[in-house]
Amino acid sequence: MASLAKETVAVVGTTGIQGESVARTFLSLSHWNVRCLTRQPTSDKALELAQLGGEIVLADLKDEASLRKAFSNREASLPGRSHPRKERYQGRSNHPDPGKVRLLSPGTYACCIKWQILFCFPLLDQSEYRRLHRDLQVELAKKTSYIYIGAYTTNAFLYPQFVPQTGDFISILLTRKETCMPIINVPRSTGPFVRALVEDEEPRTKLLAYEDYLSIEQVVNIWKKALGKEFRLIQLTMEAMREKPGVPREILLGAAYLGEYSYCAGVSNVIKPARLKNRLETQSFKDWLEGKNAMELLGANK
Repeated sequence: MASLAKETVAVVGTTGIQGESVARTFLSLSHWNVRCLTRQPTSDKALELAQLGGEIVLADLKDEASLRKAFSNREASLPGRSHPRKERYQGRSNHPDPGKVRLLSPGTYACCIKWQILFCFPLLDQSEYRRLHRDLQVELAKKTSYIYIGAYTTNAFLYPQFVPQTGDFISILLTRKETCMPIINVPRSTGPFVRALVEDEEPRTKLLAYEDYLSIEQVVNIWKKALGKEFRLIQLTMEAMREKPGVPREILLGAAYLGEYSYCAGVSNVIKPARLKNRLETQSFKDWLEGKNAMELLGANK
């Protein structure tokens, strides 16, 4: 009996945290061929994915010919978006041209979008925003699903800070302690969430992907228990944070945004993980932290 032909999923940025999680998830499924797109096909991560059965393909967002080849004859594509500053310039090349790429049925197209993208589009000129969507995504949008990734468990603003001079811990708050935030272990769970969108859900689904939904105060209490110590909470103004070196403006905007609006405010028809047709096994932030050495995470053992 002849075996059924495998479907192909093309994953952009497979050597990144999100892309690697997606690639590994689909590589574990026997009915998918995984096309791993990367600018560095000889990197250690790319070679490791190749050993798992991934088809490593050289692709550069600045090279249209490489993108045409990379996105040919595939059932699903998963382009990654990262930094909002890059979005304005790379958004056009980050998606295959609907007129040049053959979309096969069912053709679900899922975009891995980090949370910063929510704070990017309002900053663009509205006419430019409309033109990008009109020109690039009219046909593609009919078969597109979106995943909005929650805050990483490794997000520095979820961590207290160790003060070597005193041996104490402090937690700097950029927003109210009651502010709630979706949290996700990205390497562990991005792939399974994307698989659910591709295989289980209808096209045009918008998913806020997270494993835990906690207030800043709850996060602080989890850290206190893990460390076995109390520490001070310091509320800083936006002006004070601007004076600190190394804090990107987008991060500050994000904190201010979350203090007044929900994580996906302005995005319609977003579903939560509980509404997926098939529930996924998730990991709470508390359980994630219990599996780590909290002191090492904070650099307190140095």
